[in-house]
Amino acid sequence: MNNKMIQFLLLCALLLVPGMAQDNTTEPRAIKGGRIQVIVKNIPAEDTANVNGEYSVNRGDGTISLPYLSKRIHVEGLTARDIESVVRSNYLSQQIYADPIVQIILGAKNEVPVETRFIQVSGYVGKKSNLPYREGITLIEALLDAGDITDYGSRKIQITRGGVTRTYDYFSAKDRGIKLLPKDVIYVPRRPAFEGRPGSVGP
Repeated sequence: MNNKMIQFLLLCALLLVPGMAQDNTTEPRAIKGGRIQVIVKNIPAEDTANVNGEYSVNRGDGTISLPYLSKRIHVEGLTARDIESVVRSNYLSQQIYADPIVQIILGAKNEVPVETRFIQVSGYVGKKSNLPYREGITLIEALLDAGDITDYGSRKIQITRGGVTRTYDYFSAKDRGIKLLPKDVIYVPRRPAFEGRPGSVGP
């Protein structure tokens, strides 16, 4: 048996034995005692102030309690995308909201952990993503990495940085080239019925 065959068999053995393959993901995850920001859109205006805000992860069982839900949600060890899915499914299954759009930001407002270098992309994109930050990454690059905006996505892209949200035009070359920073949160709203799509990118 040659060396290449031996190396192949060893690799297969590592993949088949639980716990032997290394988990290389460094995507941020919720921790006990930590805080997360919950933003739910496409819900009645009168519920926004009650639902949206910062929540503490219980130090005992790693859960959070959200308004109108009948039970606490376990979030410890989950990524922002995981929590978005869990929160949305709970609001849907309990028939509280018909089509909630959930955005989760890990960490307290304005808190930027040194070891956390990700950009969150959510809303009407091909795939909600926590993208590893790389120096010089632009808005359009991040959107393309997340599968680009969908047919239902608006051209008015929102970027939240340090608690401040600004809107940029997907079809503006200047806006597309904006440099992003770690912990930036990109959100693509639903496209309004009257919003058009130009045939080319402008200045």
